[in-house]
Amino acid sequence: MIERELTDFLIAAATGAAVTAGRKIMEIYNDDGIIEASLNSNNTIITKADRLSHESIKSSLAPTRIPVMSEEGRNILYEERFRWDLYWLVDPLDGTREFVAHNPEFVVSIALMVENKPLFGVIYIPAEERLFFSDPDRGAFVMNNPICFADASTPPSVNRIFSDARRLVRQPWEPSKPLRVAITRSHINRDTEHFVNLIKKRYPHNEIIECGSSKKFCLIAEDKADVYVRLTGMLDWDVAAGHAITEAVGAKTHHIDGNPIVYNDASLEIPPFITRYDAMQYDYDIVSLDGFAPYGNGGPSLSNAGL
Repeated sequence: MIERELTDFLIAAATGAAVTAGRKIMEIYNDDGIIEASLNSNNTIITKADRLSHESIKSSLAPTRIPVMSEEGRNILYEERFRWDLYWLVDPLDGTREFVAHNPEFVVSIALMVENKPLFGVIYIPAEERLFFSDPDRGAFVMNNPICFADASTPPSVNRIFSDARRLVRQPWEPSKPLRVAITRSHINRDTEHFVNLIKKRYPHNEIIECGSSKKFCLIAEDKADVYVRLTGMLDWDVAAGHAITEAVGAKTHHIDGNPIVYNDASLEIPPFITRYDAMQYDYDIVSLDGFAPYGNGGPSLSNAGL
């Protein structure tokens, strides 16, 4: 485990890096011109803002002397990165589709990985000027309009960061309340549609929330959603920061089969997973997806999961 003083230093570095990059992204977003996008070698949409944010974060995190694995710098050999005990996992612009479409649901995500598990996460929503972050000992926090980062040349102390933020505390879900389920906006597939139909059948009092990027994790952390289900594959940097933040409020993130998320494997791919705030005494059988594997994985469909 990392010492407290070093953790504080790294949280200050990561939050500052996310806000600085987010402000650079907004300069492009607020430009009246058309946002130009292209496909990279991995067939992923990329824009000038992705590259600018990537370079900004690398520069901001350089003083930490910790290696950075980023969506825009993913070509690090597995033979090198599998030896890393400590590294940054970064998505410089999560929600590029939303960004290109001028939908403000895009974020900057940064996680500190220790032995391939997220120690803490940072998610900044540039269009809303809202900063979410976690601390392994203190919990999860949100800061609105983070003015303490106004002067990039003089980063704030970690005490100032925590004093300006509000600690996030969730309330248990109750059957009298709607079950709020967050799903992807841009990557809905057959499994997702099937899951939503089953939710509506089992829980007539429900709210289905379509949202882009890792902002869905923030909805869980802020008690604006109870479940986030992702039934299309993702990559490490799409998940790690949100995983850490939601875990800090007591939520659980795991694969559909109940196994833990595995980071930094050869593919960097995260199979379908679910994040849920589970108060245990309530009926969560439909959202825990016991016995379910998506159609494409050769397992039983939701209709065979005893739901």
